[in-house]
Amino acid sequence: MLLKITNRVLKVIKSAKISIKLTIVYAFMFSLVLLLLNASILYGVKYYLYNQANKQIEDTQTIILNKVTSQNEQLDLSDNEVFSDVPSKENISIRIISEDGKTINSSEKFDYKIKELQDKIKDLEDKEKHLEDKEKHLVYKNIKFESKKYGTVYIQIVKDMHNEYSFMKILFGVMAISDFIGIIVSIILGYIVSKRMLKPIDYITKTAENISINNLKERIEVKGPDDELKRLANTFNKMIDRLQGAFNRQAQFVSDASHELRTPIAVIQGYANLLDRWGKDDRDALEKSIYAIKLEATNMANLIEKLLFLAKGDSGTELIEKKEFYLNKLIDEVVKETRIIEQNQIISSDKNDTIRVFADYKMIKQMLRIFIDNSMKFTQEHGKIDISSEVQNKIVKITVSDTGIGIPKDEIENIFNRFYIVDKSRSKEKGGTGLGLSIAKWISDMHQGSINVESEEGKGTKVTVTLNLE
Repeated sequence: MLLKITNRVLKVIKSAKISIKLTIVYAFMFSLVLLLLNASILYGVKYYLYNQANKQIEDTQTIILNKVTSQNEQLDLSDNEVFSDVPSKENISIRIISEDGKTINSSEKFDYKIKELQDKIKDLEDKEKHLEDKEKHLVYKNIKFESKKYGTVYIQIVKDMHNEYSFMKILFGVMAISDFIGIIVSIILGYIVSKRMLKPIDYITKTAENISINNLKERIEVKGPDDELKRLANTFNKMIDRLQGAFNRQAQFVSDASHELRTPIAVIQGYANLLDRWGKDDRDALEKSIYAIKLEATNMANLIEKLLFLAKGDSGTELIEKKEFYLNKLIDEVVKETRIIEQNQIISSDKNDTIRVFADYKMIKQMLRIFIDNSMKFTQEHGKIDISSEVQNKIVKITVSDTGIGIPKDEIENIFNRFYIVDKSRSKEKGGTGLGLSIAKWISDMHQGSINVESEEGKGTKVTVTLNLE
């Protein structure tokens, strides 16, 4: 039964609000601290009272022994003069008994209730001891003494702790009431404080519920000190900023991709209609249409391939197969292939340091081909294109420079944006899609590298890729 009740209580606590859970935890901890503190106080008070009682007994022992042995003459133990110097306000009773247990003398404060308890004292060892019986609490000591008249006798000194225990009962009652009031107050204040402290979380929750795919402009404003809740709100806002940025890029990406695909599809449809109307009988129209359809299909396939590459990169599914290889051999290979492809321009490699790198061979080659293809497109005949590499400390710099038409300074910072084209009419003429440099930038980022572009209109462009060797 108790186990079932406990399980139900635990279930209720688990399903409760955080403010209630915090209130319960703090109230429990506060109660535990109060109980431990009060227990320590009560124990300390009790220890102090017993210590004082033992001291009073020791003082009484000294007084009596001094009295009965003064001037080396023993006072008659049956004379009440023995107890004359004992303070009367300390609730101390004294009895002198013979070895066979008969009472020789007793003080006036030795009432019958004390006597009933004192008769229960069987142990005559010379040491302070405690005796409890119902509501009576005694501290006593037996002192062995040799008397000429009575022989071996025992002086029993008993301290009645009734007043002390009454004080402790009152103290315990006051503490219990204080604890109860303190716990109730701690629960009420704890709930109020926790609700106030967690109020920003309610605001964050409501704001988060208002944020949707169509409302990414909503932000959380948390006033107050720079605490964990404010940092949580700032982190949440930054996350929404990134989400909005990603959504805007995705929307722009879909829009640009649709626009780029619309053009070749329209061209293919146009030439297909031309073939349908005249291509069967007109040889020139047939050849022109077939050439245009094949060209646009190739361009569209190239565009789709680049789009798929970037989509895989964004989703983290593009495989990167890193291995060690000689970068200088890769550059030599790219230079030879470029010379075969482009014979109307001067392809050189002024410097190519021997170095091994840990990277994806195919991606590094693809990145270089993108930069070289751009240089080939926008460099006039007999212009120079140089592909070089140089090792500096723990980095290697790969440089692709040309003597082409260059890029306007205000356009350089945008050239790595997807579908961004500096001169749209010129790029269409050269077959550009505005995705190549975005792919190159992604490859560089995946290798923890950086790209720097220096260009001047009419003089040429220099692209430097920096890769870490460690």
